[in-house]
Amino acid sequence: MDTVSLSLYVTLLLAVVGFVRVVANAELKGTLLCSQCSKCDTSKCPPTEAYPHMTAWDDSLIAGALQSDYVGIKDRGVYSVPSVKGGESKYNAYYGWKSTSGSASGYHRFSNYMDKCSGGQSYLSVDQHGIVALRSLRSLKSLAQADWKSYNPPKNLNHREFRFWVSRSTGKCLTVFGGKTKKQVGVSDCKFKGSNPYQLFAFRFHYHKAFCCCGRYNE
Repeated sequence: MDTVSLSLYVTLLLAVVGFVRVVANAELKGTLLCSQCSKCDTSKCPPTEAYPHMTAWDDSLIAGALQSDYVGIKDRGVYSVPSVKGGESKYNAYYGWKSTSGSASGYHRFSNYMDKCSGGQSYLSVDQHGIVALRSLRSLKSLAQADWKSYNPPKNLNHREFRFWVSRSTGKCLTVFGGKTKKQVGVSDCKFKGSNPYQLFAFRFHYHKAFCCCGRYNE
């Protein structure tokens, strides 16, 4: 290859690399997030390990407000939405759930990191009617409505870190119900023998390029 040809090859290669970077960045705009919550309160995203994503048996993402492009800021429901494997997708994944637990009780509470855009301090909870939603602790009739305890599945399903999550107030299991693209998450009678795999959930820490606020995402 002569000098001229080599120079043209290098120029073309750099142009292609630049184009790929532009396309990649274009896919990481977080359009829905920025249109509903443009203010960013941090210069650097916190470690994603502190805010893992919850996934269902079929690898779909369990999302509350602004944890996915499928769920808007004013929607207090919790859903199973299409998978964002590897953290990169046209359905941008945003930061997940923070877990706090009382060592004595063994129960966990899950707050939605992205819900800071609508005041924050909202937790995964279930009311007396069995409706699962994001609610503030002060709005609950009992704090037990925001308490969840994990149980291991049978040995044949005890892989990939799946767990049942049982509500302290209802004694029922967190469950993904039927639907099309965006499936509702609620509670139902626990099937601890595994006859309903849509009662099994896992927390994943491998999501990268997930937004923590408008214009900021982790690497």
